[in-house]
Amino acid sequence: MPADTAELPPLREMDTICGVEPDERQEHASRRDRSIRLAVVTSFVSKAGTGLLQLLAIPLAVRVMGRAEFGIYTSVSLALSTVHLLEVGIGPALAHGISSTGASGDIAKRRALASTAFFLMLGMALLTGLVLGGVLATLPIDTLFGDDYAGTGDVMRPALWLGLGLFMMLFLLNLTDRMREGLLEVAKTNMWGAFGNVLAAALVAGGIWFFPQVWYLVLAIHGSVVMAKLCNTVGLWRGHPNLIPRLKLFDRSIARHLIGDGFAFATCCLLVGVVEFNFCGWLVGRDGGPEEVALYGPLIALTIMQLGFVIMLSTPTWPAVSEALARGDHDWARGAARKLYLYGGGIALASATGIILIGPWGMHLWLGDEFSAVGRPVLAAYAFYFAAHVWRHLNHALMIGTGQVQRLARVQFVETGVLAVAAYLALHFGGMTMMLLAMGGTIILITGWILPIQVRRKLREG
Repeated sequence: MPADTAELPPLREMDTICGVEPDERQEHASRRDRSIRLAVVTSFVSKAGTGLLQLLAIPLAVRVMGRAEFGIYTSVSLALSTVHLLEVGIGPALAHGISSTGASGDIAKRRALASTAFFLMLGMALLTGLVLGGVLATLPIDTLFGDDYAGTGDVMRPALWLGLGLFMMLFLLNLTDRMREGLLEVAKTNMWGAFGNVLAAALVAGGIWFFPQVWYLVLAIHGSVVMAKLCNTVGLWRGHPNLIPRLKLFDRSIARHLIGDGFAFATCCLLVGVVEFNFCGWLVGRDGGPEEVALYGPLIALTIMQLGFVIMLSTPTWPAVSEALARGDHDWARGAARKLYLYGGGIALASATGIILIGPWGMHLWLGDEFSAVGRPVLAAYAFYFAAHVWRHLNHALMIGTGQVQRLARVQFVETGVLAVAAYLALHFGGMTMMLLAMGGTIILITGWILPIQVRRKLREG
């Protein structure tokens, strides 16, 4: 018998101490297992839609619009994704709260959580839209994106305004995804996500010949996401009427909790995305112009697409771990963490190996002749960064699931600051290959070993 369980009472006695009968504990464990399995299965359906978009529709858009024009679209999308990152803060705290109310049966608190989160995000959406709209209306495009973008205002501004409106809607609609996570209903979000991806692929493939414009690509891709999330929200409210927001249920104490945990979570996740995707993409654009950022953009898309296969495991796992810990089922939580490390790490290793071996040929096949000169060294550096990125993501998920958001934020804040400086220096002196190596190395040296220790410590406490 392991040392950490040698002094524990027998299982049936332990269940009685925790206030949970063995049969009930097994029922909850089976429900969590089913929710994860169903989420994984439906994720493959969603990934099929993503494949249609990323592997077929996007390359078609590159060929029709040309590399330089697609580079402008990439710059617009990177700027808009910064807006998207501004809303991630209260999501995990909301999902964690919804999951806890499921364990406690506190429906009144669940209703207050949903309403408070909705009106918080509504205020944040309006404020963000006002500030960013003022920036977009007053600053020249070349001031925002660099001298190489001079003269592109007529192309970029309509796309930026359209995208800003769509992303403001996502501020509210993304709350549905977080509530589905807390309810262990990730599978329903995945199915609506699949619908959105297929719709986007159809709109791009069918319309890019008639509207080879940046604004149309923004509408087809991001507008489809908004439509899918709107349908998911309507479905959530029909299935769980107690989650429909009501202003009278707004709770200031819950708001303070959501904002506090949200700020901590936003520190780690927002900064990661802004620095590694947006800031580094901006650096690449200023250093090499639209054609260079047109290479960095597909690498980001490849990161998001491949990480999706890991997220389909981590997204349903961390709320289930949180619920298991709330019910005192630490053995199940430890087993779930081991499986997440094993499967997620395996996906990262397989992906990195494939990128190194067939990456140059794959980029040529995927994006066409203009990308045939992409060398193996830059793709090998990217593979190293991606593997480190996945390892950090797995530990992020388990830190959130074990209720260590504040500690996670402190560690991630340090790492992101170091990474920003390392990426800037590496790009300046060694180009994109050295920048990717510096990014991956920084992750391994900081969160790559600190976070696993914290996760293990928390899981062993039970």
